[in-house]
Amino acid sequence: MSIRKWLEETKNSGIKLGFTNCEVLLERLGNPHLDFPSIHVAGTNGKGSLCVQISALVRANNLKVGLFTSPHLITIEERIRINGVPIAPEDFDVFLTRIHEASLIEPVCYPTFFEVTFLLAMVVFSENKIDRAVIETGLGGRLDSTRLVDADLCVITTISKDHTEFLGETLEEIAFEKAGIYREGIPLFLSRSENLSQSVLKVISDKVGDDLLIIESDKDLSNWQNWNVMTQKIAQFFKWDYLEVECKWPGRSPDYGNSWFDFPVKICAAHNKEGFQSELSNIFNPSVFIIGVTEKADILDTLSPFLKDFYHESIFHHLIFTEPLTGRNNSVDAEELERLICSRSETSREVIKNPVKAIQEASKICEIDDVELVIIGSVYLVGDVLNYIISRDNLNFWEELRVHR
Repeated sequence: MSIRKWLEETKNSGIKLGFTNCEVLLERLGNPHLDFPSIHVAGTNGKGSLCVQISALVRANNLKVGLFTSPHLITIEERIRINGVPIAPEDFDVFLTRIHEASLIEPVCYPTFFEVTFLLAMVVFSENKIDRAVIETGLGGRLDSTRLVDADLCVITTISKDHTEFLGETLEEIAFEKAGIYREGIPLFLSRSENLSQSVLKVISDKVGDDLLIIESDKDLSNWQNWNVMTQKIAQFFKWDYLEVECKWPGRSPDYGNSWFDFPVKICAAHNKEGFQSELSNIFNPSVFIIGVTEKADILDTLSPFLKDFYHESIFHHLIFTEPLTGRNNSVDAEELERLICSRSETSREVIKNPVKAIQEASKICEIDDVELVIIGSVYLVGDVLNYIISRDNLNFWEELRVHR
C-alpha cells in the first residue's frame, strides 16, 4: 500500500475527539511538539485569517515560523507551512512514512486523518527547527489534538454555532469547548464583539480567570482588520516589532482574486450563519452570485441570511448554484440549494453543478450586464476557483499557495 493510500484510508476513522492516539504517537516520535512554543488559536470564524497574520508577523521579526491550518483548498501540503510556504510533497511523504511506522508499533494505533496531519506538522516543525508555531484548532478545543502543543499564548476569535453535533447545541456549550484550549497560567486573548453575550463571556471567564485578556472588536472595521488589530496586540505581548505585514488568505483577505477577472470580484469563504451574515452585509452592489456549500447539521439555519428580501430585491442580480468538487463533507445538492434560498422569490437564477462552468457562465453575465461577481460558500469552492485560475492562467502552483514572504 502506498503511503498516500494509507493516509486516505485514515478518513474511514471519521472524527474522533480526545488525545489517546496523539499522546501515544507523539511519545513514539520523540515528543516533537515540545521542541518549540506555539500560539494556539480557536474560534468559530476567523481562526485561519488570524493565524496567517500572526505567522506573517512572526516571520517579519526574523523568526522561523511553522503554520498549521485546516482544511486545505487544493492539496494537503497546504496544511503545513514553514515561513508561509507549504512543505514539498516529497518531504510530506518522508514524514508521513514516519507517522505510519510509529502507528504500527504494538499496540497498533489507528489515528484519524486530522490526527495524522497534526502529528506530521509537529514532526516537520521539529525537524526544521522552527522558532515558533502558529496552530489553528481543528474542532472545538478542549478535546482537539492541537490542545497538546506547548502554547505560551492562546486566542479565541469568535463563538457562534457550528459543528453542533460535536460541540453542543448552545453557544454556552460551544464556548466551554473552545475555552478548553486554556492552560493554567497561560494568557488567553478573547476577541469580544457586540454579539458576544454575557452568558458566553461568563463561561469563558469562569474557565480562564485572571489569565483572560479581552480585545474589543471594532464594528466599523472589517473582520480582516479586526484580526490585524489582534495581531498588533500579540506583537505587544511578545515585545516584537509590529511591522506592516503582507499576507493573503484565500477567500478571506482583502481583494483576494481581484486580478483574475476584468470586473470586480469578491471571493468569500464562509461556512456558517455568522460567516454568511458578515459577508453579505458588506456587499453593496448588484452582483452575480455563485453559491456552493457542503452539508451542515442545520442547513436551513445556516443559509438563513440568504433569505432576506433586501438581498433578493437589490443585491442578487443573478444566482448560480453549484457544488464544490472536493471536501470532507458532501456538497449540498445545487437544486436543493436553489429551493432553500429561492423558495419565496423570483430572483433570476440557474443551476450549474460544475463550479468551473459556473465561473465561466457568471463571467459572461458580469461582462454583458456590467455587474460584479461574488463567489461565496465552502472553502472547497474557493479551492476549486483557485485551481481553475492556476490552470487557466498557467500560474505557478506552489507560489499561489504561498501566504506570505
